[in-house]
Amino acid sequence: MNLLTNVFYLISTALLIPVMLVLLVSLVQVISMLGQLLREYLLRNRHAASLDSYCQALMHNARPLPSPQPEADQGSAGKSIPPTTSLALLPNTLAQLARAESDTVLAEKLAADAQIAWRDEVERITGLARRGPALGLMGTLIPLGPALVGLAAGNLQMMSENLVIAFATTVVGLLIGTMAGAIVGVKKRWYRTDAALVEFALARVLEQIHSHQHDTNHVARQLPHERANRHVIASNGGNHHAKTVESHPEAQTAEAH
Repeated sequence: MNLLTNVFYLISTALLIPVMLVLLVSLVQVISMLGQLLREYLLRNRHAASLDSYCQALMHNARPLPSPQPEADQGSAGKSIPPTTSLALLPNTLAQLARAESDTVLAEKLAADAQIAWRDEVERITGLARRGPALGLMGTLIPLGPALVGLAAGNLQMMSENLVIAFATTVVGLLIGTMAGAIVGVKKRWYRTDAALVEFALARVLEQIHSHQHDTNHVARQLPHERANRHVIASNGGNHHAKTVESHPEAQTAEAH
């Protein structure tokens, strides 16, 4: 029993440094995500007018659809949306959907890929939000063993040092979870709006594709009928000419000469 207890004590104690390192890395990640969130917020505000005009064009079923990115940002006067941000996925997907004029499979795949990318990013941040408090709890419980040992031995300095580590890791873990949870909430709201816009654009593109195919099939069906009508008219014209010659002998004589 003592051997098993010592093994578990050594394992838990050995995990303290890795847990603290992962907590530190997770804190850096969530701070970086917070900066990216602020940047994306500014970009969304800058391009809100162009997306609104694009939505209006979709509502009125405009053909062709306008560019989802402002012209000022596409020229030398401004900068386009950086491709490294998640916001770039929306205008890129909408532009590719507009170019998928006759391929329904490609259009549906583009929309599905965009939603998968958004879902993956949300799940990645959600994992960080769950990992922070879990690591903080581990960082809290691991030093409690040495702290109790120091208390039993009358070593108050050892106990206080371990309690400081326990409380510090708890605070850091909760901070990571809180910040990541807030980022996930904002991202989910943005991506729900983006996904609805992509679905709307996909529906319009599919409608245009089906309309084009229907017009093409209608024209293809009309061609044989027109050719048949021309053939009938030509046949009727020849028969009428033959009857006219038979009923007028003078015409037969003229044709013989």
